[in-house]
Amino acid sequence: AELNSPNEISKSAVPKSMTARSTILAFAGCAVALVLLKWATSSPPKTYCHVDDPDNDIDITAWQPPDDPRPIPPGSWGSVLTTPAKLEKLRDAGKLPVLESGVPKVIHQTWPSRDTSGVAAHYRKWSASWGACHPDWLHVLWDDCDIRRLFAKHLPDFLPVYDAYPNPVQRADIFRCLVLKEYGGLYADMDYECTGGVDGPTGLNPPQDSPQGACKVFIVNSPDPEHDGVLQNAFMASVPEHPYWTAVFDLAVERRSTLSGRIWGEIPIQNTGPGLVSDAYTMLPEGEVKTAVCGLNNTEFSGQALGQAPNAIHRNAGSWCACRFPAINWACWKKCKEKKKTYVPSMYRDLTRYKRSIDKGEKLSDKDQATWDQYGHLFQSYYDKYGEFEDI
Repeated sequence: AELNSPNEISKSAVPKSMTARSTILAFAGCAVALVLLKWATSSPPKTYCHVDDPDNDIDITAWQPPDDPRPIPPGSWGSVLTTPAKLEKLRDAGKLPVLESGVPKVIHQTWPSRDTSGVAAHYRKWSASWGACHPDWLHVLWDDCDIRRLFAKHLPDFLPVYDAYPNPVQRADIFRCLVLKEYGGLYADMDYECTGGVDGPTGLNPPQDSPQGACKVFIVNSPDPEHDGVLQNAFMASVPEHPYWTAVFDLAVERRSTLSGRIWGEIPIQNTGPGLVSDAYTMLPEGEVKTAVCGLNNTEFSGQALGQAPNAIHRNAGSWCACRFPAINWACWKKCKEKKKTYVPSMYRDLTRYKRSIDKGEKLSDKDQATWDQYGHLFQSYYDKYGEFEDI
């Protein structure tokens, strides 16, 4: 008799019930995958709260650590997180003080809601530091409802783009650009701490008779230009209605969310984050507008790499990376996980790597050796503060 082919044998050896079960499981797997993909790439709900914004100040004097040598004066503007409604009233009445540079004395920060009971202790400390540094500045907290109202009122044509952003960080990114365009002042991330003050001659208030006197928009220089671009959007200040922000929004429209923009975690850096403000600046033609956009020294106003800075420091808590689906947003999720696990200055990571190479008798590159020669003395203090740094 003629032998069956291997394929025929394998088919006949498989019970029909098993084949049917495999088919059902395959269809079920595909359905689950499609649901997860839809969830990961879908836009957020477009229904936001529209209630009137109450004058609901939040007392932040209790947020300040008791051992802080700069107590916030009770009753000062810096002692509360106030509302956009109060900001609007003061601006309309002409009662907002301004620096000589033209930057209003207003600090803008954002949190999902005015229920701040869930704000972690470190965020509270950092936010309260602004009231300690600048008690005569208005400190405004914008929640998600306030932000969408801001766009509906001042930039309604952009609202479809705003609503299409799938990640909360993208809406927080683009918000800071609009609030500075409309009101001016200073925007600082909630993980930014004021250590000395930002209204000095090297900061937001340069001498008007100096070359920096032409500055009207101030953005901290990026500590990681290759990744983020030349500017870092965690700390920005501006006079109201500066045309640079128009260029930012024109570029944002060009880079509005696409399917790939929704999936890959790195895209927010380019379509709403530091890459956006950096590219909008570099693409400006030479002239008065570009000259008025000035970078602030990141060793004075960021300190992200060293973990120290005399005026303001970016603690880099990593909350920007709110990936909804780790399997797809892998690079973003992995970076967030590492930041949470290794909550230390990035310089400590580099110094640890250099020291381990030195201990093994390996030769450093000229660039790494120069960094070690300049900052190697900080290694022991980092080690004493943060302990062994494992994840490099």
